[in-house]
Amino acid sequence: MDIPLLILGALLVATLTAFFTGILPYPIGWIILSAAVIGRLLYLKSR
Repeated sequence: MDIPLLILGALLVATLTAFFTGILPYPIGWIILSAAVIGRLLYLKSR
């Protein structure tokens, strides 16, 4: 498995958990992390 993809996935889960529990009031972090995960998956697919 790809280490950067695992790190991005863990950060995405942590950000989503914080957003849904009310710790983070705005969804900017998970939008950026989702874009990063999609970009990494597209990069790995094209390799």
